[in-house]
Amino acid sequence: MLLSYLKEHYEEGEPIFTIDIQIEGFSEANKRQQIKKLVDTGELMRFENGVYYFPKKSRLKGAVGLSADFVAQRKYIERNGKHIGYYSGHTLANYLGISTQVPVKKLSVTICLPL
Repeated sequence: MLLSYLKEHYEEGEPIFTIDIQIEGFSEANKRQQIKKLVDTGELMRFENGVYYFPKKSRLKGAVGLSADFVAQRKYIERNGKHIGYYSGHTLANYLGISTQVPVKKLSVTICLPL
């Protein structure tokens, strides 16, 4: 049941945040257990705690992992098609092209959640 839900809502190489998985009648413990089974069988790959993905196939390597920038962007900037934050500081200046300074910490984010 969980695998079909995930395949319906997520594509290969897209981060899956466990906090976003909402299936009616599915407890948190059951969700964690099912995810562990999917990881053990190789259907899902674990990026970090609470972040999983379907491995994307590559011609050169068996599977391509997620980039940390992509996961951070999906986690802090855009979630489920909605903007929840924006880049700030040197990262914002660099993206706007008003500075050529490359930030030491790539992702400087301000999160704006609706009240």
